[in-house]
Amino acid sequence: MPHPPNTQLALYADDTVILAQSWRIDTIVHRLTHATSVLLRYFTRWKLQDNIHKRGAIFFTRRRPVPPAPLHFQHTVIPWISQVRHLGLLLDPKLLFTRHLTSVTHKATGIFLQLFPLLARDSTLSIPNKITLYKLFIRSVLTYAAPVWSNTSSNYRRLQILQSKCLRVIGNYPRRTPIPRLYTALQLPPSANFTVQMSPRHWQLPQAHPHPTSLYRPKLRTYPQLHLSFDR
Repeated sequence: MPHPPNTQLALYADDTVILAQSWRIDTIVHRLTHATSVLLRYFTRWKLQDNIHKRGAIFFTRRRPVPPAPLHFQHTVIPWISQVRHLGLLLDPKLLFTRHLTSVTHKATGIFLQLFPLLARDSTLSIPNKITLYKLFIRSVLTYAAPVWSNTSSNYRRLQILQSKCLRVIGNYPRRTPIPRLYTALQLPPSANFTVQMSPRHWQLPQAHPHPTSLYRPKLRTYPQLHLSFDR
């Protein structure tokens, strides 16, 4: 696949993302327009058909920019959208990831309700097996792509509330049980601690990869630790 100038391509399976960066909005639009024309020639040559229902463009900035000029691909307008889902991660224009955490919280709550008969106190499963179910089906949803959003978002409270509810059900603890006691008894770290522990291991993996997008190294935040015993 050709690499258009002044852009970066992020490829994964049949997903193609074009990245362009500049202080000027018109420069970004020009670079993306040229890149789409280069890729269109490549798609036409190799008879590749893109999914018109998954086209979209998003502008990442902390400012309040003037709406960019529309982009076109195969004589079709590519709309500028306020959020886009890429590989399961919901991205918003300011990269606050608030919408993503809201989405995963709703999804994890639905999974929790489905698993409630297995996690409730009248279940015959042992507590270690209940914790295993929680880690596999609920925590994995809550912490999906955590190394990406954990250093830019502070909305851990929603995740912590849902995790505490799950632990109270698993351990059959009263509603007013102190949160430190929950984590000590069930030997699970709080959500903030767990996501921060995941981040260093994740960013160490792509250090030797030659792709430009792997050169980004976010400055990891430190949190008070709770010392507890376009698609083709």
